[in-house]
Amino acid sequence: MTLRRVSEVPLPDRETIELVRLSSVDIPEGSARLARSFYDNLFEMVPSVRSMFADDIRPQQQRMADALLSVVRHLDDPDEVAHHLRRLGRQHHRELGVVPEHYPYVGRALVRAVSEVSPTWTSSMSSAWVLVYQWITAQMIAGAEGDDTPPAPPRARGLGEDRIPNGPQYQVPGRAPAGSPGRHSR
Repeated sequence: MTLRRVSEVPLPDRETIELVRLSSVDIPEGSARLARSFYDNLFEMVPSVRSMFADDIRPQQQRMADALLSVVRHLDDPDEVAHHLRRLGRQHHRELGVVPEHYPYVGRALVRAVSEVSPTWTSSMSSAWVLVYQWITAQMIAGAEGDDTPPAPPRARGLGEDRIPNGPQYQVPGRAPAGSPGRHSR
């Protein structure tokens, strides 16, 4: 997957977005299977990023799956989603030390994970996910590039068991934060 600037990556067309949605329609919100597959794939491809996460990655898996599926569901409101993704990109850059070079690995791990858990997976869906992921990535990198705060090296920021679980909760567009009224507990 090639990294491109926001100006080079338009929001994918309706048909592409619908293919992505179709591939994720049977994946339950907060899918532990999707998230587990994603992180297993990512850590297999780039073992060095494992240290960016807490030892107990389950809370992060939940947030990742919720955020991803929410973004897919809300692509009809691209301005709101782009705003959220830029904020998330800034936060990942500042707090996790995510750099643009990480994004292609994340994309490959994501497409592989969705293909592993989607009962309706096709090769067209793979292409659709790549296009949507490129748009997501462009938004997140734009957010990180607008951040004047240089990321601290992972170990200098005290990355231990409490790093992700006790970190900030991400507000997904159209959803109440975890633990707040209106949010269903699992």
